[in-house]
Amino acid sequence: MLGNSQVEVIEYPVPTPAAEHVLVRVGASGICGGEIKGYRAPDPQPMNGGHEVAGTVEDPNGHPQWDAGDRVGIFTIQGCGYCRWCRQGRDTFCDQVGVPASTHAEYTISRATGMVKLPEDISFELGVMLCGDGLGVPYGSAMRAGVEAGDITCVFGCGPVGLGMVLVQAYLGAKVIAVEPVAHRRDLALKMGAWRVVDPAAEPNLVGWLKDVTDGVGPDSCFEAVGRQDTLDVAMDVTRPEGTIIVVGHGPQSLDPQRLIIRRNLAIAGNWVAHPAWFPQMLEMVRCGLDVERLITARYALDDAPTAYARLADGLEAKVMLLP
Repeated sequence: MLGNSQVEVIEYPVPTPAAEHVLVRVGASGICGGEIKGYRAPDPQPMNGGHEVAGTVEDPNGHPQWDAGDRVGIFTIQGCGYCRWCRQGRDTFCDQVGVPASTHAEYTISRATGMVKLPEDISFELGVMLCGDGLGVPYGSAMRAGVEAGDITCVFGCGPVGLGMVLVQAYLGAKVIAVEPVAHRRDLALKMGAWRVVDPAAEPNLVGWLKDVTDGVGPDSCFEAVGRQDTLDVAMDVTRPEGTIIVVGHGPQSLDPQRLIIRRNLAIAGNWVAHPAWFPQMLEMVRCGLDVERLITARYALDDAPTAYARLADGLEAKVMLLP
């Protein structure tokens, strides 16, 4: 990552796993929308920001639970594997939590306790979605909000994570409103099952518009996937009384709790990916018809990484896979 939206593919040595790690030959890695800030930044990065990955165990490095050739999904959030939280499959709260590093490569390393065997009917690309941000954030957010069939929900921001939210919530039976300024992403939201889409730049009274399409009540739950103050403000203004706001975007925001309390009784929560313990539930949803592969709109070889990053940064794709 050279800075200023420039990417170069070069040769590195195959990484050597430390004692608690294994070596994995990459089958697929997904570019996360969170990487675009670093991609655009002026300063170079020593490697790349890849952290969503699946592949085949190349060297178990002495860990008896793994064999060379095992097909694995690597969790984006990895704890120590032994503390109270990790034993519960809630690595997100571990004091030693970390993420895989520089996974846009032919080989990567992972904590031995931070992986799951992929069933034969699950491709590497699906493994990336199930273990990474692509499905983990949308699934975790929907669970935190208690989305049910018949709900009206509103997703602010239709980058890869926001589009995943639309897909998951529509699968659960919600009527999803997608708020997104980029026309192509609004089109993608409709393809993912959105009930309504709106360009916030074309609606000077966005709160009024959202109230109008919900019979004056407001959405049951709102999902802030941008990390902006103005979108959080709209979410607080429009969510129905006793509704829920889930914040997953990363950015400078502030909150006056009184806006949640007076005549509203709103609940607000954050969500950071999904707990590894939720993998079986996500897998069951995929097997029961959640078409996660619809989120994957482009696939590129590693040598084409500059094009892959540029298209994602320009808002032209949902989830982009790099295939060594």
